[in-house]
Amino acid sequence: MSLSTIQQDAPWTLHERVSEDTCLEGLVEEALAHPAVCHPYLSDLAEGNLPDTAWALRDFARQYPGYCAHFPRYLTVVISKLESAGHRNTLLQNLTEESGNLDDEELQILTEYGIDPDWVQGIPHPELFKRFQRAIGVREPDLHEEDALEVVCWRESFYQLLAHGSPAEAVGAIGLGTENIVSRIYAPIIEALKRLGTLERRDYVFFELHCEVDEDHHEALLRIARDFAEVPGNRIDLRKGMLKALGLRTRFWDWMYHRARKRPSRP
Repeated sequence: MSLSTIQQDAPWTLHERVSEDTCLEGLVEEALAHPAVCHPYLSDLAEGNLPDTAWALRDFARQYPGYCAHFPRYLTVVISKLESAGHRNTLLQNLTEESGNLDDEELQILTEYGIDPDWVQGIPHPELFKRFQRAIGVREPDLHEEDALEVVCWRESFYQLLAHGSPAEAVGAIGLGTENIVSRIYAPIIEALKRLGTLERRDYVFFELHCEVDEDHHEALLRIARDFAEVPGNRIDLRKGMLKALGLRTRFWDWMYHRARKRPSRP
């Protein structure tokens, strides 16, 4: 998608006369209505409308780390592009939490939601996902296989977007196009796991942790995006980064949905 096309199609909320808050509200609303968030793969997982939902969940558990396990790299490259010390410190805190170090306030939030802090404190997020993989039945040999090409393309394309886009584009991608939608895309996965009924809550705490704690990350990144939106020229780049990130995720869901639907039903 060319910049001229994005400018022509941009919603009125990106106009320089519109307030920063209204601009951000418009971008958030657009992201939450995107197919990356409202994909039939997610709804069919949640509702059990796939030939073999248990297999589809194992397949998701096998494929998804090829992207999400690299989140510290994504954060690091965005941090390197930010001029504001305050903005950098915000993302450095996110990076610390990816390593499993939560502060007292975050631990209190988890406790209020019935999540035992011992399940997560001091455990890097990739390790939490490996706990989920083993619980859902991903075989040990599968954990060491090379990532599928579709996953590699998603990961590398997203990283290149962050590395080579403008600072505003990178913030739009990792904030509006990623952290902003986490709770919406993980909620149907949690619902599917509850429907499956074979895992303990501790086994899939990775998803609940990100739904609860990432809300703070989302708000923090929105504040950064708002600061960028004070410069009218940045608004297009925020949206461009957001749409690119959402588009990459949609293509991944398309691929996963195709795999899940072609799986024969269990006898």
